[in-house]
Amino acid sequence: MSDSKAVRELFVPASAIVTYRGADDIERRANLDAVLRWLAGMPRIEVIVVEQDASPRLAGPLAHPAARVVPAFNPGPFNESWGLNVGAQHASGDVLLFGDADVLVPSGLEAAVQHCELGAHVAKPHDTLVDLSPGETAEARAGRLPQLDAVAGRARDAVTERLALCCGWFAMRRDACAAVGTFDERFAGRGDADRAMTLKIELARLSTWQIGEGPALRLWHPDALECAADGRDGAPGLALDAEYARYDEPALARVFAIQRQLGGRRDKYAPAIR
Repeated sequence: MSDSKAVRELFVPASAIVTYRGADDIERRANLDAVLRWLAGMPRIEVIVVEQDASPRLAGPLAHPAARVVPAFNPGPFNESWGLNVGAQHASGDVLLFGDADVLVPSGLEAAVQHCELGAHVAKPHDTLVDLSPGETAEARAGRLPQLDAVAGRARDAVTERLALCCGWFAMRRDACAAVGTFDERFAGRGDADRAMTLKIELARLSTWQIGEGPALRLWHPDALECAADGRDGAPGLALDAEYARYDEPALARVFAIQRQLGGRRDKYAPAIR
C-alpha cells in the first residue's frame, strides 16, 4: 500500500487554522493566497482563516474557494495565540492543524494527521524551516517551489535558532489541545505562540511525532526580519516562561483548566456595552 493511499484510508476530519492581519499589505495577502492555494490541494482538510482587525478586510474571492474566514475584532496589537484559539473554537476537525499564514510545507501535512489518528498527540510535518528570498517567494507564489536540496543548508535551526516543535505547522489532536488549555493568550504578538505551546506540550508530557520529510518554507515579505525580532514580547514572554517552570503538577492542571474555559473567546477585544 502506498503512503498516499494509507493516508486517504486512515484520514480523520481535520481543520487547518491560520490567523491573519494584512490590512493593505499586498505582500502579506500574496503570501496568504499562496498558503491557501497549497491547502486547496488537500480538499479533505477544512481551512479556517481568523482575520484580526477592527473590521473585516479580506475582500474578494479567496485562493481556496472553500476556506472560511472568521472575522475577529481586534484593533490593537496582533495576538497570534488568541487568533489560533478562535479558529479552534470554529473548527470541526478531530485533528487541528495550526500554521502560519506565510509558511508552506511541500509534503507531510496529511501524514501528520495520520500519525495523530494512530495515537500521537502532536505530529510535526517538517524538521526544518527555510526563509525564502524575494525571488524564491515570487516563484513559490506562482506554484513553483524551489528544489529542497538547494535550500536545505539555509535552514533556520542550522543558522540562527533552534526550531521550536510548534514553529511553522504542526498537527494536534483536539483532545490533546484541550488537555493543555489551548494556546496561552498572555503570550501576545507574532512568534510567541509557537514557543509557548511547545513549552506546554513538554510540561504535559504529550506524545509527539516528528515526521521529518523535509523543510517548511517561509515566504518573504518586506518586514519579515523585523517581525521575527519584534513580534516576540521580550521580557513579559520570558517571565511567563519562568512562571511555567515554577508550576508543580496541580498548579499546572489549574492553569490548563482556566485557559480551557477562557481561551478562544471571539469577543475578547470587543468594547464592553454599558
